[in-house]
Amino acid sequence: MVNELVWTYLFVISVGGFLLMGFDKLSAKANSERVPEVWFFLFSLAGGFLGIVLGMLAFHHKNSKRSFQIKIAAAAGLGALILAFLVLRI
Repeated sequence: MVNELVWTYLFVISVGGFLLMGFDKLSAKANSERVPEVWFFLFSLAGGFLGIVLGMLAFHHKNSKRSFQIKIAAAAGLGALILAFLVLRI
């Protein structure tokens, strides 16, 4: 039961990260208000790392920003540790 909930949560948060990346790419093309980078870090920290990375690849967005990629990876690592702690504790 817990395992299914964790996988469902990770899927939903990853889809959200993917959509967020796509929305920011559209906003960039339209020269409208952008998504603050902190939202990408929060989604990554919350377990949506896969969606963020797939969004970067699919939308060719923020691929050349090395500092952004490092921050996303760090947030993903910390998020994985938190998730592992929570799952193993249950």
